[in-house]
Amino acid sequence: MRLALGFGLLPPATLAYLVAIGYDPAFATSTASAFVVSTGGFALAAALAVRAGVRIAVALSLAVFALVPWLGDLGLGPHFVSFAAVVDALLFAAVGGVVLIALEHAIRNRRRLTESVPRAALLASLAVGLGHLFAVVLVAEAAGDAVLSIATELPEGQPVEYGMLVLVVVGLVALGSIPTLLFARLRLRLPALVVALCFALATARTWYYVQETTFLGASPSPMIVYAVFWFVPFGLALVVGGLEFLRMRRRSKRATAPN
Repeated sequence: MRLALGFGLLPPATLAYLVAIGYDPAFATSTASAFVVSTGGFALAAALAVRAGVRIAVALSLAVFALVPWLGDLGLGPHFVSFAAVVDALLFAAVGGVVLIALEHAIRNRRRLTESVPRAALLASLAVGLGHLFAVVLVAEAAGDAVLSIATELPEGQPVEYGMLVLVVVGLVALGSIPTLLFARLRLRLPALVVALCFALATARTWYYVQETTFLGASPSPMIVYAVFWFVPFGLALVVGGLEFLRMRRRSKRATAPN
């Protein structure tokens, strides 16, 4: 009941809040989808988190949700230029909130996590995650995105840019490490396969981008899009992994059931 209540209340409450502070709703199909996914999805994650005793990350995330509409594009103005822009920002705030929730849950349950997963598997999954991040940086750099120059521009960046950078880095590491950990712990193969296919597709599209673009770096390459929207293949990998896990459990029950 609490899950349905949160999922049903946060989207209209957020919409009313945006209208009250001056935004003019313009619901194109893509904007409406992003709005429902960001607010409704976060409400579902927050309700599950509160049930599991994770409250600090939920409170911080809700505070960010309230502050985002006032930040403006990358913190440069009092408001975003359009309703669609603030909805996109809320989508990234929702992803960041889910990441915070996952981190707090992992910290609260670190003993159970370390006892259920061998340290070697944890280190191996982290190494794969860092390797995935390194591979994305190399491909994007080869496509002219000048990713490595970000380090020299950090002192001049806006707070929102820092948050986005941290979110992308953490996400890319998680995108490589979590499927590896799922394979090591539960023998789930499909999550790693999904991520590998998405990375291969982004690499192939980036190669075509390099071949067909005269001025590299003038627009973000497909690999940059893959990096910024890492949560799309991550979510797909988790859904596919969940289905694979359910299938494995059903097979196990059939094998142990008496004839």
